[in-house]
Parts: sequence; structure tokens; C-alpha cells
Amino acid sequence: MQPFEVLKKLVYALVFGFIGVIIGIWTTDNLSTVLLKNSEPAFTRTFSLIIIVLIIAAGFFIGFTKGKTLLE
Repeated sequence: MQPFEVLKKLVYALVFGFIGVIIGIWTTDNLSTVLLKNSEPAFTRTFSLIIIVLIIAAGFFIGFTKGKTLLE
């Protein structure tokens, strides 16, 4: 794999990772209003952070592996 190809895949990964940030925040907001109404705030923050990081990582991975085919 050439360095230019790796850079191109990293750009795709960053784009999908940023989309993952938006989707992750939206998902955790919906989950916290529906499921975690009466939970303690520390648990809600920890749960939200874990969900956001998992969605960002998944978006980054999908962008790196299949970003070119998904955006073209």
C-alpha cells in the first residue's frame, strides 16, 4: 500500500469518524431521555461516553476500510 493511498483512507476515516460523532451524540441523547431518566448522573455520563466512543470507532473503521466505495 502506497503512502498516498493510506492518506486517502485516513481522510475517509476522519470524515466517517466526524459523522460518527454527530450520530453518537444524537444516539446517546435519545437513549438518556428514554432509558436513563432516573439514573444517577455519573452512570449516565459514563454510559454516554462509552456509546459515543464506540460509534466514533465504528465510523472510523468503516471509513478506513470502505470509505471510498461509500462516498463515490
